Amino acid sequence: MRTSLYSILCIVVRLGAVMLLVQTLVSLPGAWQALQAWDSSGGDGGARGMLIGFSGALVTLAVVLWLYPGLLARLAAGNASREVFDSPIAAKELHFIAFCVLGVVFAIDALLGLVSVLLRIAVSARLGDVAFPTLAWQNGADLFVLLLKLALGIGLTLGARGLVGLLHRLRERGLPPPRYDAEPEETPPAKE
Repeated sequence: MRTSLYSILCIVVRLGAVMLLVQTLVSLPGAWQALQAWDSSGGDGGARGMLIGFSGALVTLAVVLWLYPGLLARLAAGNASREVFDSPIAAKELHFIAFCVLGVVFAIDALLGLVSVLLRIAVSARLGDVAFPTLAWQNGADLFVLLLKLALGIGLTLGARGLVGLLHRLRERGLPPPRYDAEPEETPPAKE
């Protein structure tokens, strides 16, 4: 595959955009719950507006980076973005590897978070007067978000090939069929 530093950086920027979007959406319920607890203890209500504003800005940034990764890639690569080099890895395989790595990162992060929350619940149940199921119910939002993140990470890792195929089909929809520089050699008819 002939590629350039620019195209590889575009893939990396899009990977970062997906990570930013998912991380923002996954952390939003926990932050909202923390703000509710803070508001009930006498905090002002302006923090909710800031949370919505910053979350909206991050989601907008992720969408812009997904749609226009070339802006950041050109800034990062400079003149080297025009150099073309041959790579033994096809574009679909690069996308597949990127989505698999992203899924593994999400799954490992979710596993670490689950271990942390479950240990916190276990220690609190052991030291306090509250039973384990009650603490688990109180931390249900954290557990739900982490289990959702784990499922998304595993799904992204295992479904990366299908997602890459879907992206390439959507990208190539309506385009004329590709033309090659050299005509492929015709195979001689099989002898019967």
